[in-house]
Amino acid sequence: MKKSKWNLYNLLNRDVDKPDAEESKDVVKMNFKGFFILFFRKFNTLVWTNILFVVSNFPVFFGLTLFVGAINDLSLTPQHLSFSNIYGALAGKSADPLSSVWFAVSSSPIVENEFNKPLLILFIALTCLVLFTFGFSNVGSAYLMRSAIRRKPIFLVKDYFGAIRRNWKQGLLLGIFDLVFAAITVFDVMVFFRNYSYGFFYVIAFFFTLGVALIYLCARPYMYLLCITFDLPFFKLIKNSVIFAFLGFKRNILAIIGQAFMIYVIFLLISSGLLAALGVVLPIILYFGVAMFMSYYAAYKVVDKNMIEPYYDEDGNPIGEENKTLPDASE
Repeated sequence: MKKSKWNLYNLLNRDVDKPDAEESKDVVKMNFKGFFILFFRKFNTLVWTNILFVVSNFPVFFGLTLFVGAINDLSLTPQHLSFSNIYGALAGKSADPLSSVWFAVSSSPIVENEFNKPLLILFIALTCLVLFTFGFSNVGSAYLMRSAIRRKPIFLVKDYFGAIRRNWKQGLLLGIFDLVFAAITVFDVMVFFRNYSYGFFYVIAFFFTLGVALIYLCARPYMYLLCITFDLPFFKLIKNSVIFAFLGFKRNILAIIGQAFMIYVIFLLISSGLLAALGVVLPIILYFGVAMFMSYYAAYKVVDKNMIEPYYDEDGNPIGEENKTLPDASE
C-alpha cells in the first residue's frame, strides 16, 4: 500500500492507531498490566488529546494573565500619609538623625495595583467563556479516550468535534455543573481548614467536605463517559455517576493516586529551577491527556460491566426486545 503524502490535513485527521499484531489478554481484561500496554500503544493519542483539550480551553489563558498581573500597572507610594508634610517641612533643612528616622519610617514604599478597567472587564469576560468550553472539551476528550480504550480507530479532529456536536447540550450542562461544584468544594475545604482549630463543627465539616470531594473526583469521569455513551437525562446521569463512583472505588482511587503523583512530579520540576520550563510545558502537552486516560481506563470497565455487556452485543445493538429501554445503574 502506497504511503499517504504528508500534509496538514493528514496530520490532524489521520488515524493515529496502527493495527496490533496480537491482542493482549491483559488489555482485553483491562487490568493493571493492560493499562501500561495500552498506554504506550496510545501515547500519541494522549498527546494530541491533551493539545486539543488545552487549545479548546483557551479562555483559561486570559484568566492566568489576570492572575499573574500582566495587565496591572504597578506604582510605588509612601507607606505613611504624613510623608508629604514631613518632606515639605524638612526640605530646606540639612539632614539630622531625627529627620532621617522620620524619612525611613514614613517613606517606606508599598506597591499599589492600578487596573486598566476596560481591559480588566474584557479579560474577565473572556475568562468566563470557560463555562462553555470546559464541558465541550471534556466531551470530545472522553470520546477519544473511550475509542482508545476500546482499541477502535481514531480520527482526532473529526471524532473530537463530532462528539461535541452530538452531545453539546449535555456537555454544556455538565461543564457548568462541574466547574461550579468544584469551585464550591474547594472554597469549603479552604474555609473549614482555616477554621479547623475553632471548634468540633469545623473539624467534622472539613472531613465531610473532603469525603464529598473524593466522591466527586471518582464520579467525574463517569459523567462524561455516560454522556457520550447513553442518552440519559441530566439528573439520571449524575445519579448513575455517583453510583459508579462507589462500584469502581478501588479502580478510581488508583487513578486519583496516579494523577496526584503526576502533579507532584510537575511541582518538583517547577520548583527545581533548572527544569522549571519542563514543568510548565508538561501540562500543555501531556498531563491532561494522561490524567484523563487514567480516569477513563478505570471507569470504562465498570460502565461496560454494568450498563453495556448485559444489554448490548459487540456491535452495540440491544439484546432482546425487553432490553431496548435505557439501562439504569441503580436497577
